[in-house]
Amino acid sequence: LFRRPLFPGVIAPIVVQDSASCEAFVKMQESGIREAGLFLHKAVGKQSFALNETQGISFNNASQLHRVGVLGEMIRLAPRQKGMELTFLCHHRIKWKSVASKSPLLVLRMDPIIEAQTDIHAMPVRALSLGVVETLKELLQSGAFYKEQLELLLESVDMNNPYQLADLGACLTTADPQKLQEVLEEMDLELRMSKTLNLLKAELETIKVQRKINKQIEDSISKTQRRFFLMEQLKHVKKELGIEKDEKEALISKFAERRIKNGHAIPEYVKKAYKEEIQKLRSLEPTASEYSVTRNYLEWLTQLPWGMYTKDRLEINRAEKILDQDHYGLKDIKERILEFIAVGGLRGQVHGKILLLSGPPGVGKTSIGKSIARALNRKFFRFSVGGMSDVAEIKGHRRTYVGAMPGKCLQALKTLQTSNPVIMIDEIDKLGRGWQGDPASALLEVLDPEQNGSFVDLYLDLPVDLSKVLFICTANVTDTIPEPLLDRMENIRLPGYVLEEKVAIAKKYLYPQALKESGLTRKQVTIRDPVFKALAQNYCREAGVRNLRSTVEKVLRKIALQVQKGDKRKAITVNSANLQTYVGKPKFQSERLFEVAPPGVSTGLAWTSMGGATLYIESIKTDSTKPGFRTTGQMGDVMKESSEISFSYAKSDLLRRSPSNEFFEKANLHMHIPEGATPKDGPSAGVTMVTSMLSLALGERVSDNLAMTGELTLTGVVLPVGGIREKITAAKRSGVTKVILPKLNEKDWDELPDFIKEGISVHFCENYDQVFDLAFPNISSEYRKDQQPIAASA
Repeated sequence: LFRRPLFPGVIAPIVVQDSASCEAFVKMQESGIREAGLFLHKAVGKQSFALNETQGISFNNASQLHRVGVLGEMIRLAPRQKGMELTFLCHHRIKWKSVASKSPLLVLRMDPIIEAQTDIHAMPVRALSLGVVETLKELLQSGAFYKEQLELLLESVDMNNPYQLADLGACLTTADPQKLQEVLEEMDLELRMSKTLNLLKAELETIKVQRKINKQIEDSISKTQRRFFLMEQLKHVKKELGIEKDEKEALISKFAERRIKNGHAIPEYVKKAYKEEIQKLRSLEPTASEYSVTRNYLEWLTQLPWGMYTKDRLEINRAEKILDQDHYGLKDIKERILEFIAVGGLRGQVHGKILLLSGPPGVGKTSIGKSIARALNRKFFRFSVGGMSDVAEIKGHRRTYVGAMPGKCLQALKTLQTSNPVIMIDEIDKLGRGWQGDPASALLEVLDPEQNGSFVDLYLDLPVDLSKVLFICTANVTDTIPEPLLDRMENIRLPGYVLEEKVAIAKKYLYPQALKESGLTRKQVTIRDPVFKALAQNYCREAGVRNLRSTVEKVLRKIALQVQKGDKRKAITVNSANLQTYVGKPKFQSERLFEVAPPGVSTGLAWTSMGGATLYIESIKTDSTKPGFRTTGQMGDVMKESSEISFSYAKSDLLRRSPSNEFFEKANLHMHIPEGATPKDGPSAGVTMVTSMLSLALGERVSDNLAMTGELTLTGVVLPVGGIREKITAAKRSGVTKVILPKLNEKDWDELPDFIKEGISVHFCENYDQVFDLAFPNISSEYRKDQQPIAASA
């Protein structure tokens, strides 16, 4: 048996599917043999049976059978689609002793089990019998799923026969097969009845729990159904009384109210689209798939601020005050913004404009956009396009797609409920490009003043006027922005802050803000002025102030911990002496590699994202037998080309000045630009490279405290370069007092604030001869004028 044991007095059907076993049972019936031993398999109740995994179970292995079973009389044999069904009448207990044969059926030698004589009228037996009968009656009243079997049992079983009560009571439970086998194997009547009673009691408790769960489920369902019916009745009552309309009519009324609210400003083509969509909505059932699509479209169509504008405040003094409150320095940027507002004031309105704020991270590009919106009294919306590769983010999705929605521009108008906000498109230099399209190309229409007056979003499929929107884009570099897109924007460069500006920003803005966020007061903390300068100079040299703010917050966090641990009334002072206690050792040391540079070393100036740096160029001779030239220092393609131009010019210039000097014809020259791990590129080191090579060839040191920058042509013309502000700042930081700049960069020098130019003596050069005179003042004047050869020591 593979399900549960059978008990004496039970009639049970058994299905046999094994073909050999079926044939054996048929032969038994034909030969008149009708008895068979029914034993429970030991594997019954294990996980394999729960998963119907009986493939590895043996059918003729006696060791896998329990010893005690029942003798069954086969009273019926009926064929089925698979195998046959045998019906057995179970008589008495039996126990097998040994195996007689195994094929085709397992034949065992067995003995009947004779029940021990027990006084059935004894008090314990009678008490247990009554307990079994009472429990059976309770099971009958509880509505068990075998109610009919119980009724038949109570009618046919002799209540005074405890043997029948024990066997049939256990048989009618749904207990574990192994528990039932224990009842079958128990020979002591009292113990057998006790086990049966325990199984019946457990069955009764299970049914009670089941009834409780069923009642909870029924209560929950009936409560939900009752609420549903009442709500439906309430809807019909309200509809009859005219108090409430159905869902569709309520939606149409809501859309009509929105349309009436700003109906005077809605364009005719929008009104036409609205009427068509409303008619479509009326004809659709709420269960139709097109219903939700039409509803969402009408939601967007009626929520967009058609013709709704905020009134601009075009007061120059107020705008200037707001810009000064929010930002320190940035004179050129503030002036350009005030010019923009001034033009709007004269015209009476500010038309849409596309501005590009480009500069290093942390210089305040995003916050300037917020300040512009506040100065104009406009609402502000920002979204980033960094890494964006889906055109639908800009142009929207077509309505055929599931979850379709308009692009970011229309989302901004809906969110702000105005048609003339300030929209900031952040990180425009980091636009992606994928299989979904090119967002940069999609932005061409948005950021073109000639086209965005009738911008068509793919979802709305109607022209939307974006010409009154002030678009402000931000970028770290402009090189990665496509040229057609860059051409549509007015680039305002934020070059970054110099040391004096960063110190002032830290004192006026960063320190008070960080003090407030840390929960400290000025009575508890004092930071001396030299600390801000040390932080900006030795810890935070980047062009922006984001890292400087983080460092100031770090100092105040450590102070807050000290205050909480110690005396809260004791004031803490941060000065140059104890600064390292809070921020550690300086990250940046002096950029100056040489106090007195040897021949072959010249000092250049470079623009970096950190705000500028001094650039030392070193040249040495490695071999006198095989002439050549090589460079190191992780230079880019432009800089490598510049080095080749410089080498050619240096050979030509030395030949012109000193024909007898054969240094370049014999020397193998190696030029290096520290630091080797830092990538470098650009043409502005041309004059510095020539100076380094001529210094080595002439054996003459370059003038002390002199730095230079400028692109050089093959004919010795010095061309202008960029980043003058950052380069002069780097020169001051390194202690340089004399700077050589291209003549065409004189205007950039004039635009610098006085505090940046202070302490710097600048010389403007048009050609390299002028650079040579300044770099090598000790070379004889006769040589320069007449170009006579001089003795050169390499």
